[in-house]
Amino acid sequence: MGSATKSWMARSALIALVAVPALGVAGRSIADQGGAGGRHGELRRTWPRFRYPPPRAVHRAQEFAASRGDVSFAVIDTSIGLRGYDVDRQFSSASVSKALLLAAELRRLDREGLPLDSETRELLEPMVTYSDNGAANAVYAEVGDEGLEEVARRAGMRDFEATPGFWGGDQITAADMARFFYRLESNLPGPHRAYAKGLLADIAPIERWGIPQAVGHGWSVWFKGGWRPAGQEHTSGAVTHQAALLVHRGGERVALAVLTDEPPGDGGGFGAIEGVTERLLAIPPPRRDGWVAP
Repeated sequence: MGSATKSWMARSALIALVAVPALGVAGRSIADQGGAGGRHGELRRTWPRFRYPPPRAVHRAQEFAASRGDVSFAVIDTSIGLRGYDVDRQFSSASVSKALLLAAELRRLDREGLPLDSETRELLEPMVTYSDNGAANAVYAEVGDEGLEEVARRAGMRDFEATPGFWGGDQITAADMARFFYRLESNLPGPHRAYAKGLLADIAPIERWGIPQAVGHGWSVWFKGGWRPAGQEHTSGAVTHQAALLVHRGGERVALAVLTDEPPGDGGGFGAIEGVTERLLAIPPPRRDGWVAP
């Protein structure tokens, strides 16, 4: 074999070694022949495992929560999963459980083959959009603790505990509320999914403290908050909570729940929730347009 031939073969081998890793770095792989929707030789871009929120942001939020002593939060993203601070600590739910009441009532209608009539809408809309307690009592009378427990079980909520006769006393954790909102679409029955998400997106301005106040531009938000001042009889005391599904225009999907034993207000629970959110989402997520989620 001549020296020119040997030199050409060496260069070809080097090019092959460089080209294969480069293809992997770009996140592109050859689709299997006959795969779902794939054609032989078609390139398929797979979802890159970016950590979002980034570890430094999660650490800053953890330090902030720890400094207050009565704050728990959980965040779930597509690539990494659940992170947070004191994520399995139980709190009394207050009005955050109205998101579960919404899902339970719509599941009841779907199961019993009943229409979503104007009478039901007149309860669900004020219950969710401006957190009307009278409407929540009426919905709770229809679904009961069994309906709430069914929703929690289907959503993979591991530590939910109903408080008989008092929907606002249900025991919840930040991890469980983040799980509920991360799987929001599957937790709502198909026939009424768009309606329910519309309510969770259309919360009244007076209730839009916390997460929706703190997120930057580019996020769509579906959420429910709840609070209770100190001094109310037959309760565990003051709480301020919020849980949300956040979807960025660049493709990022994040669920966030922040639970506190602080009273409502900018210097209390509202400020605590905004503080966690600001630290987690200070840096916009990377754009993932066109990538196939796992």
